[in-house]
Amino acid sequence: MEGLKGYIEMVTGSRVKRVFNEEEGKLKVTRKTALPLPYPFNYGFINGTLSEDGDPLDVFVIGSNIKLGDTIDIEPIGLLYVEDDKGIDNKIIAIDASDEAFSHIRDIKDIGKQKMKELKHLLEHNKDGMENRWTKVHKAGGKANAIKIIDKAIKAYNDNA
Repeated sequence: MEGLKGYIEMVTGSRVKRVFNEEEGKLKVTRKTALPLPYPFNYGFINGTLSEDGDPLDVFVIGSNIKLGDTIDIEPIGLLYVEDDKGIDNKIIAIDASDEAFSHIRDIKDIGKQKMKELKHLLEHNKDGMENRWTKVHKAGGKANAIKIIDKAIKAYNDNA
């Protein structure tokens, strides 16, 4: 799937939750994650998408030398089917398409089990201590499943433009 752009709101190792504020055109700090466990991958959203929660589609991006606020070419490799206190909140997993060091990762199965356990744990506990807030990771899906979700989110974005 070519032409996908990911906007990076959090870099690998961060514990500070930032979101892009469209009105101000910049990143805003919203909170520090509840766990001392840092994000195992870069995190942000896919430009030109609209997910079921009304926001752009979330994406975890595997890559190096990515900076906060970068917009990069991404290649989806899978997804996590996620639900939270506000509804469906699926997470696409992608690689930085320009980073040769990760070109061997073609599907979510190519990511180590430990990294996936860390990611699931982070997602299911990063709202701990926040009243009436929760997240549940139901299962993982492969590249074909991710592409279907992305196509649906692109269509929703275009239909609402």
